[in-house]
Formats: sequence, C-alpha cells, structure tokens
Amino acid sequence: MKKRMFCLLLAALFCLSALISCSESKTNTDEPAPAQTADTPTAADETPAEDDETAELQPDIPALDFGGADFVICTSGANDDNGKDWVTYDVYVEELNGEVINDAVFERDLYLNETYNINFRAEVTSSNVHGSLQSDVKAGGGTYDAGFTGIMRGQTLGTQGITHNMFTVPYIDLSKPWWDHRLTEDCTLLGDVYLGTGDITVIDNDATWILMFNKQMRVDLQLEDLYTLVREDRWYYDTLYEMLQTATRDTDGNGKLQPKVDTFGFVTTANTCYGLLYASGEQMAPKNEEGIPTLLENIDRFTAVVEKAGMILGNLDHVFVADRTGYGTDDLRYIFEEGRALFYGEVAQCITRMRNSETDFGVIPWPKFDETQKGFYNFVHNTAAKAIVLPVTCDLEKSGAIIEAMAAKSMYTLTPAYYDTALTYKYMRDEESAEMMNIILASRCYDPAYINDWGGFAGQIHGVIYNGGTNLASKWNGTAKVFNKMRDKSLDKLAEIQAERGG
Repeated sequence: MKKRMFCLLLAALFCLSALISCSESKTNTDEPAPAQTADTPTAADETPAEDDETAELQPDIPALDFGGADFVICTSGANDDNGKDWVTYDVYVEELNGEVINDAVFERDLYLNETYNINFRAEVTSSNVHGSLQSDVKAGGGTYDAGFTGIMRGQTLGTQGITHNMFTVPYIDLSKPWWDHRLTEDCTLLGDVYLGTGDITVIDNDATWILMFNKQMRVDLQLEDLYTLVREDRWYYDTLYEMLQTATRDTDGNGKLQPKVDTFGFVTTANTCYGLLYASGEQMAPKNEEGIPTLLENIDRFTAVVEKAGMILGNLDHVFVADRTGYGTDDLRYIFEEGRALFYGEVAQCITRMRNSETDFGVIPWPKFDETQKGFYNFVHNTAAKAIVLPVTCDLEKSGAIIEAMAAKSMYTLTPAYYDTALTYKYMRDEESAEMMNIILASRCYDPAYINDWGGFAGQIHGVIYNGGTNLASKWNGTAKVFNKMRDKSLDKLAEIQAERGG
C-alpha cells in the first residue's frame, strides 16, 4: 500500500507542475511566480485516500461502446524528428514482458479496449507524424484517430487547420490534473489550443533538460554538496561557473583540451543555450493582457541572463560543447561515463542511456540566475517532447473519449511506472536524485516564442548565447519585426480557421 501511495504522490507532484508559471515575471520584473497555498487545488487534493488503493479520479465520460472499432494513433519511428533515440515507446505494446513501462502501457491499453470496446493500436510512421497527419487529412482522412508529435509540430498543425481545438472536443477537459496546464496556457492562441500533454506520455519528461554531476569528482575537488545547495536555494549561475573551472585537466599535458583524453568542467550541447536561458525564469514573448505572445519591452534582466549564459558556455578552457567540434551527444555521454567531466547537461532521457554505466552520478535542476530569483525552471525541448493532437477528420466523440480516458488512466499506470521504477530507482543512483527529479519535472517551463518559432527569433537569441552572449540588443531589435510579422500571420490564419468552423 505504501509503495502505491508513493507512486501516486509522485504522479501528483508531476501534475502540480502544471500550476506553476514558466516566466519569473510575465512583465520582466523580479516578481515571483504565484505561490502555492493550502487552498491551491492540486492533483494531490484528488489523490485517493490511502485506505482505498483501488480508488481513482475518473474522467467525465459516460458508458460508451464503440463496437470493436479500431482506434489508431500515429506515432514516431526512427525517421521522425530527432531520430532513433526518440521512437515512441509509451503508446502501444504487443504483450507483457516484465519491464515496468512496457507493462504499464499494456495495462492502460487493455483497460481502454475493455472499457470502451475498441481495438487500440499504434501505427508507426515511416516518415514523420506531422507529415503523415497532413497527408491523411488532405486525402480525406480516416487513417488516424489521433497522433503524437513534437510540441512545435503540434502547434504548427493547429495553425494549418489540420487538427481540432482541444477545448471543443467532447469529453476532453484540459483542466484535469492529468493534463499539463502550463503547456495549455502557453500554447493557447486566440482562445484555442490544438495539442495537449501530461500523464498521457512520459516522453515529455524524457525531453526535459537536466544537469548531471560526477559525485566522486565533486568529493575529490572538495566542492559543496550540490543537493544541499539546491535545497537551500544557493544554486546559481555563478556557483556553476566557479565549480566547473575547478575540474578541467589537461591530462596528457599537450597544452590543449581534447575530448578523447582530457577532463572538463562541463560537457553539453548547444541546446544548453536554452537550458540556461529558461533556467532564469525568463521568456522572450510572455503573453500580454489580451493573451497575445508579445516580445519583452524591458530586456535589462534578459540581457544580463544572456550575457552570463554566454560567458559560461563560451569558456572553452573548461566547457566542451559538442556542436562546436562536430562531436555528437553520445560522445558527451562517453566523456561523462569515463569520469572526465564534472557536469553533464542534456535531456532526462540520457539517464536511461547510462543504464550500464559504472559512474556514480547525481541529478540536479539547472541553477537560478541569482539570489533574487524565486523558484527553479527547467526547459523542455520543443521537437523531442510529445503532445497529442486530433486530426479534423477523426470521429470527435470516439477520439475525445479515448484520449481523455487514456490520459486519466496514465496518471495511475504510466506516470507512477516512470517515476517509481523506470526512473527514480532503476536508473538513478540515490534517493537525493529522485528528490531532485521531482523538483525538475515540477518546474518545467515553456515560451511561446520557442514553441511557435515565429521568424526564427528564438534561434537568433540562441545564437547570441552560443557566440558569447554579447550584442543582444542589436539582434533583438533586428529580428523583432520578423517575429511580429510571423506571429500576426499565424494569428490571422487561426482567426480564419475559427470563422470557418463557426468559433
């Protein structure tokens, strides 16, 4: 009983993350995000009592019988965005095999089949999910009842008129604890939202940016306990920068750092430009009072964040960024597994890739910008993270009912499996890392500028950080007009779609 309650409480912590705003301040001040209070509704409020292990919060769906009809979800294969490492694994499996995620998926899908009399299955695309959905809709549809695609792709499908507004789909209630409320808020445009994520998938967890550290190296270098720094709110950009400088070693003494032999303070990829930026709580385009994503007017704090992030990543004497040298993400993992890096920044999925590693490592959230910041924030990759979308050609009642039921049931099957066994115990090396992972997944954040990629603005800011963090103002001002033009074009298209649909 205690183990099951622990699973459910961990699932509740994930759902609680939906209630926390990404931006440290929507108006670029240092105001803290809204605090949780005893009266704040959370998933924990609706978690079953410990004396009733079988009780579950149920979706608002009547008794429905779909007569054995197929229910087909289009999912990612090796040729989709991000390649073989991001093949969908949490939607459908053929049989039980003793692996916790596999068996949780089987249990959930069996429930859907038996409860709604359907034949639930997945079809792995040979190209990419968004392209397959586009082609099917244009051909008249009927192949797919739903699709799992990257967050950015899902947003684009909505602005193209390919998918349904989730707010109007029967039975789907995005206010329920099994949906990520924060993503819903940041993806809503003109009152509509065309995708959803949360407990229905764990790949969005996999796509969350985390920071790993070598525990033995920390001890050898006599650095402060990193878990304590996080718990005591003393984990800042400056602390990271000071620590990483202590670890670098020119092992072969040839006067230059080489990834195959030397030791580094920090190994990572260029996406840490976003990891550091969003760790500050900043957004490029928070929503204004009318709900329109709008570029910041006061960029003073944003500029300071970019400069310091650029300083960290630009320190080539201590930081190895794979993209700068043509190395891949696996090369970073090898360096870390060989005990030649103090810090390793990547997606959470890399934890499972190190299942056979003998390196004793820990996991912590990305640092705060400074001591004035309230709360940690952790970036989610916009093409690797998955969201559910419903093509406009689907049977709305069937798709709405099954997807809502799938999300709800996942909160009691898939999410606990991910937290309790597959992640926090099977692959992590200590209870403290499990605690830190809860903080990370409860503080994930999104930015409309990054999600929608209007005018390539987010990529331009990424480039500023990558190149040292200087001259932000000129790049910002030079790209703002393009951002505004592309944003307005998307909003105009959405307005046309709404008018055509009578919304």
